[in-house]
Amino acid sequence: MKMQIGLLQSSRAADIEALFRTHYPQVTCQVLNSHLTVGEVDAVLAGGGPDLTPGLYGQENRASRQVNPERDARELDTIKAVLAADVPFLGLCRGAQLLNVALGGTLWQDLETERGCAHPEMHSVKFSGAGARHLGEQALVNSTHHQGIDRVGSGLEVIATADDGLPEAWYRPGAIGVQFHPETLIKDDLGWLRLFDWWLAGAA
Repeated sequence: MKMQIGLLQSSRAADIEALFRTHYPQVTCQVLNSHLTVGEVDAVLAGGGPDLTPGLYGQENRASRQVNPERDARELDTIKAVLAADVPFLGLCRGAQLLNVALGGTLWQDLETERGCAHPEMHSVKFSGAGARHLGEQALVNSTHHQGIDRVGSGLEVIATADDGLPEAWYRPGAIGVQFHPETLIKDDLGWLRLFDWWLAGAA
C-alpha cells in the first residue's frame, strides 16, 4: 500500500531518505513546512537537529545551543497539529524532545552540568511496556545528545531508560519518540525496522 510521509527538517536527512528508498519503496516523502499541510500525509517523522528554544518549555537559556526560535515554534505547531489529527508520529532525537515539549514536558538543557552525567556515544537501554513488546527488552543505541527529558509530557509513557535512569524513549498511542538515531543504527542492525514498522502501522 502506498503511503505519503511528511518529514520535518533533519540533520540526518540522507540516512532517512536511504532508509525509505531501501526498505519502504511504497513510501513517498514530502517536507512539511506548515501545520496546515498535516492532512496531506499518512504519517510524520521528525528527525535530529539543534537544541530547542528553552522558552518553549518555560525556561531561560542556560546551556542550549544553536537555537532557532522561528523553526522551533513552527515545528511545535506542526507536531501539535499531527497529534490533534491522530496522524502517526515518530520523533528521533530532537523530534522526540519536540514530542515531549508539545505535551507539556521539559528538558535537561545539559546533562553533564545539570544532571551530573553525560552519556557515552554508545550505551545500552532497557525497554518496557509497548517498547519491550515491539522492540525487545534491551538494545545498544547511539547517543549524540547533550540534553534529555526531565519532566515527562502529559499522557506519555516512558518505554526505555538508560542505565542511569534517564528516559530514552517515550510513547502514547499514535506517537513514538526515541532519543537516539535508529535511522543510522539500521545500517548495521535490520532489527530496527521493527520500530519503523510499528510507526507506519499506526504506532498503536
